Amino acid sequence: MARPMDKNTESSKQVEVRAVQTVPKNPDPDLPPKALAAQVGDRDLWIGNVGAIKPRLLSELELDPESIVTVNETATTATTDHYPLTDEQVNDHQQFSAAVSTTRAHIRNEGTVLVNCSVGVSRSATVIATAIAAEDGLSFDAAVAEIRGHRPRANPHPKLQLNAYAYLVTEENRVDARQQIEALVDNMQLRSENGKAIQELVSTKSTDQTPS
Repeated sequence: MARPMDKNTESSKQVEVRAVQTVPKNPDPDLPPKALAAQVGDRDLWIGNVGAIKPRLLSELELDPESIVTVNETATTATTDHYPLTDEQVNDHQQFSAAVSTTRAHIRNEGTVLVNCSVGVSRSATVIATAIAAEDGLSFDAAVAEIRGHRPRANPHPKLQLNAYAYLVTEENRVDARQQIEALVDNMQLRSENGKAIQELVSTKSTDQTPS
């Protein structure tokens, strides 16, 4: 649930909006930059690609993050929290939930938070959008739209969205997320290997039975 903040807390949380940092600073528009990190709204929260956590390239970005949550397969020495997720698949609910909960904990603390996957499009966007939706009481779609404000390519895969909605059901008791799970499953062509995992998410129950 979104946490109420007094004016002092709000002012202490305000950060300079720097939008996008890349290496090189002026990349060829026809080529992906070696490293990219895009700020999410006015938070000190960033979405990045794998280059953004390579120590040499990270030192060239104007970030100096206190926390780096890596959700692709490979971490670096800069990573503080590693939760490997697989794109285009329904992931283990506990692993996904741990990535989101850790991101939320870092967001509440002072300091720059960077969440990265390989390209900064699907896995990292899903984790960040879920964390924002939970923290601020937003819909998942609204949280994705906020990310796209500076990272237009952000595009959570539908199967990762199932993980996101399941988290919002179990941790936030969100009725809207339950409805989104059911609607998404109805419109998905499911691969056989995902069938069991999807059915488990569909049957996910909230840990808090108080209606939202």
